[in-house]
Amino acid sequence: MKRFLKFILPNGVVELIRNRRKLRDIGRRLSPGEWFSSDRLAVDAEGSGLALFPPGHVQKLRTIVDVGANVGQWSGMLLNCITPERLIIVEPLPDAFSVLQKKFGNNRRVELHSVAIGEREGVATLKITRDTTGASLLQPCEEMRAVVGSNWTIASEVQVKLTTLDQLLVNLSKVSLLKIDVQGYEKPVLAGAKQTLSKTKFILIELNFMPQYDGGSWFGEVHEILTREFGFFLANAGAPMVLNGRAA
Repeated sequence: MKRFLKFILPNGVVELIRNRRKLRDIGRRLSPGEWFSSDRLAVDAEGSGLALFPPGHVQKLRTIVDVGANVGQWSGMLLNCITPERLIIVEPLPDAFSVLQKKFGNNRRVELHSVAIGEREGVATLKITRDTTGASLLQPCEEMRAVVGSNWTIASEVQVKLTTLDQLLVNLSKVSLLKIDVQGYEKPVLAGAKQTLSKTKFILIELNFMPQYDGGSWFGEVHEILTREFGFFLANAGAPMVLNGRAA
């Protein structure tokens, strides 16, 4: 009842109109049955980064690659908003990959790969933090462990298969959107993706303004690689988080 009242009261009507406009900008039309979930869909449009895209481009996304999917948080939000022809999901963490199989295994548009991405093929050691969203091929730096606490300490390690994006996506002619969330391992991922980047239209990448892992990448380094070496430009950016009074 509260949810129903939310949308029949004046402020609720304004919110519904605002949400519909935001979703319309990414090509997502609401059916009457979805009006009551418009706020959740608008949040998904923001959380997936689709709201950052220039007008008219979201509707043209055909083949999307999610590198570092964890348990599919980003891919789930994406699929709530749009229906790409093909979604390739990549995640090396075994427990997280099991969740992905349950979530997306029956979706014929989704392709799942349990592998880590880097600049070479082989085997690598994945360091699993207590909060598994921090799992990385790199060691969390001391400053991050001090700020975040025990969730950023390494709980276990596992050997995982390692490959490059160029090898994994060798048969793709085009990539509409490449999403990368690899916890400081961006430079090796890009080093093994030269051919992939040459056929990629958009990149959505999580970066930090300070390294959070020993030897990890930060915004300035990755921005220079993408702009100078591959001809990309920064179209939009979300607000940074703040740790110890500075952008992180």
